Amino acid sequence: MKKFILILLILLLSLSIYCQQVSTLKAMLFSAVVPGLGELYTKNYTKTGIFFSSELAIIATYFRLKAESEWADNNLQQFAFENAGVPKNSTDAHYLLIKNYVSSDDLNEYIDRSARNYYLIYKSDPEGYYEYLEENLITEEEDMWSWDTDENWKHFGRLRIDKQNFETYTQFAIAAGILNRLISIIDSAISAKRFNKKVGLFGNISVKPDWKNKGFLLNYEYRF
Repeated sequence: MKKFILILLILLLSLSIYCQQVSTLKAMLFSAVVPGLGELYTKNYTKTGIFFSSELAIIATYFRLKAESEWADNNLQQFAFENAGVPKNSTDAHYLLIKNYVSSDDLNEYIDRSARNYYLIYKSDPEGYYEYLEENLITEEEDMWSWDTDENWKHFGRLRIDKQNFETYTQFAIAAGILNRLISIIDSAISAKRFNKKVGLFGNISVKPDWKNKGFLLNYEYRF
């Protein structure tokens, strides 16, 4: 008899836990922290697995792409250093110039030609011409470069594109993580409402200890 009562109490406690309504706001907040956690809270275990798996896949993809991006950047810097004399850790703007011009002399010629056409021929402003050259010509030795071959110059351009692609893919992974959270937040809110609606069909069952009478109080509430 005691075993039967104990089993009955366990079943009632389990049913009591199941029949408790959940908070939609809590479900949404849980999903905002970890996609799938809100679904776990609302006992939607199938969706929990889907969102957890998606989040793990996105995180793994992000770190892999980030590592690939860093490797591509290091490879690009090393290649430019060995074949064009470009110091490592130069700015991205400087690497863009290195990609577009075979040497700093080539760039300086373009700057001088453009300045002549604009300031001397079009505006007749010699002072502006010399000021422009002073501001834009590459004169510092550490900023100068010259590609040893055209093939290496073209290959550097491909390396830079690879690096930019990995950076873009990394941003896509971040966007996917945000999107996964947004979808999970919406889904957990829907799951919470469906769960509460289903619980409402059974009514509200609660089992509480009755210390005074050394027993338990069983409460059942059903709203019409």
